[in-house]
Amino acid sequence: MEFTYDAYKNMIQLLRKHGYAFCDYWNYEEYDKSVIMRHDVDQDLEKALEFSDIERELGISATYYVLMTSNFYNVFSGKNREILKKICENGHAIGLHFDETQYRKTNKDWWKEAIDNEITLLEQCVGREVTSVSMHRISKETLAADWKIRDGKVINSYAKEFIEKHKYISDSRRSWKEDVIELIRREQYNRFHMLVHPFWYDPNEKSAKEVLRSFCREQIYHCYDELSRNTRDLSELLEKSELSFLGE
Repeated sequence: MEFTYDAYKNMIQLLRKHGYAFCDYWNYEEYDKSVIMRHDVDQDLEKALEFSDIERELGISATYYVLMTSNFYNVFSGKNREILKKICENGHAIGLHFDETQYRKTNKDWWKEAIDNEITLLEQCVGREVTSVSMHRISKETLAADWKIRDGKVINSYAKEFIEKHKYISDSRRSWKEDVIELIRREQYNRFHMLVHPFWYDPNEKSAKEVLRSFCREQIYHCYDELSRNTRDLSELLEKSELSFLGE
């Protein structure tokens, strides 16, 4: 499967053709054949918004998991709050993407307060209830622990229920570990749990290196624009045209 918007659209249509209903973590049991669509937003909220527009046009909903501890984006900035608002208006849910590496593990229950605090902050940011959490680069210990978040009132997307009782498949590192199209066609599984990263998708097929180079290039210019917004007469000190990237 290519990492293009058209390829993703075709996958969604194929799932529908084979009778899979798009649902969430709370209602999948209402359907004989179901797919839970999840998106971890590790780097780029703008790309997530593009993806949410595509899914709105397709008539499906998904959960977009955002980090509260990212060095790439600040969910509380005015621009990013507006992006999250638009994703919600497109019919999607916002969940917490929790990065355990940001915390010192002082006792066995260290995570309870950390996750609870981040959920509360995210709810304040988006003005909506946050009902599920996905782990960022989950450790083997956390996966095995099968955390019950807020006594089970908030879904843990890595709970055994969604890993062992569903066919879990992900495009992490821009690579499907199995042939996702063939899995859908065979109808071997009645329940799919799919993790798709909007970051890797584009109107045209690109290699992983091309996607990463493009992202790094864009970050340089985003950085300049923010400097310009916060530095009087920045162009007198540095012209945007003077920026160069990877020898270009």
